[in-house]
Amino acid sequence: MNDKPITAILIGAGWRGRVTYGSYALKFPDNLKFIAVAEPDSKKRDLFQKEHNIPNSFVFKSWQEILDPSVGKIAETAFICTQDQMHYQPAIKALELEYDLLLEKPISPSFEECNHISNLAQEKKRIVQVCHVLRFTKFFKKLKELIDSGAIGDIIDYDHSENVSYWHFGHSYVRGSYKKKDESSPLILAKCCHDLDIMYWLIGKKPLTVQSKGFLSFFSPENAPKNAPERCTDGCPQEETCPWYAPGLYLEGEPLIRIGLHAKSRFLRFFSSLILNHRNIMLFLSKFIKKLRPFLNWEEFPANFITSDLSYEGKMKALKEGPFGKCIFKTGNDVVDHQIATYTFPNGVIGTLRITGLSEFEGRELRIFGTKGVIRAHFRTVEEEIKITDFRTYKTKRVYIKGLSKGSHGGGDFNLLDSFIKVIKGDLTPEQAGTTNIQGALQSHIMAFAGEEARISGRNHEF
Repeated sequence: MNDKPITAILIGAGWRGRVTYGSYALKFPDNLKFIAVAEPDSKKRDLFQKEHNIPNSFVFKSWQEILDPSVGKIAETAFICTQDQMHYQPAIKALELEYDLLLEKPISPSFEECNHISNLAQEKKRIVQVCHVLRFTKFFKKLKELIDSGAIGDIIDYDHSENVSYWHFGHSYVRGSYKKKDESSPLILAKCCHDLDIMYWLIGKKPLTVQSKGFLSFFSPENAPKNAPERCTDGCPQEETCPWYAPGLYLEGEPLIRIGLHAKSRFLRFFSSLILNHRNIMLFLSKFIKKLRPFLNWEEFPANFITSDLSYEGKMKALKEGPFGKCIFKTGNDVVDHQIATYTFPNGVIGTLRITGLSEFEGRELRIFGTKGVIRAHFRTVEEEIKITDFRTYKTKRVYIKGLSKGSHGGGDFNLLDSFIKVIKGDLTPEQAGTTNIQGALQSHIMAFAGEEARISGRNHEF
């Protein structure tokens, strides 16, 4: 067994690169060590360099610099965490240098580019772990175990809802990096390649056809409140009633604290209620209790996404100058805010994917109808639960339950890294680790591209 940490270079020190994968390396230094970073934003670059004690000679401003042949291969793996449109070129260059890759999803917004990466990985005999993290959660592993055991017989109908909470959709797909399809990816790819990967994985067959409908129905200028300014910070008359009022989210984290009101823990419900309803008292107490301060001056996601200066003044500056302070109805977005895609599989199996940006909770809901029974499950921040009903006995049994989760993607992020590292070290084969290789991950992307084509054309798409 290899006890040394694997070495990695990071390309893109944004939210996923620095906060998710960087924090794993800091927490598990025997597993992963970042030795170099490439990031054009000086603040993000300097912060990552400091956190991981990287020498100046291994700090680069661009992926072109860190992957220049004159630099050569300086680590075992390359973590590519750039924006969607910037995955392809660094992935190709890194594979040419014979790095193994951890590649953020989606692989690329272009099918041709996805295919090229896949083909080159096979040619170079390199591992490319696409970050389909849902497969690595206990919840979805349990679903796979139930279906493979024949607990509900053969799947006939699979219904999968991806419910994006109203505040998260506003942050990422209306104000944020994914608001423009041509600058990122269509919604069904950017958000739902996770979900389509799960559909393909659980059904175990490639689809035959798809039809899809989707619209931008709500987040548009005609739905803006009367007299609403261009920015929430310019004195909006609806600030007390608008769920997307930016200071409420980024300065105080109000929508996220409200999640605590639905926690199973009585203490969390009480604590959340105090912050929401007795803020002045809590502000006073925070002078003496330091642990309260991050909750009152919100320092978690998405505040730490919009700026590295998490002081009140720093966040307010970001709202006044950047895209996240704009009125939610006046951002210039063009991505659909709800969509449905229906896939047909061999033997008459139907799989339906539904996505909405107007959900109260973040998470997935699944109904899987088989020839012997039914599985009903939900995978939310506030709770994870799987129930199964047997037709013969007509008994419903809860087979999995978990309460409020603070970890990203229900623990899937760190579990994926554990598996990837064991494969790189040679402790496990990819099959034993359950990794999502580039060829398997490509199928969900094909499904997404076809679903978007069917939505735009209004016609069925055949695979």
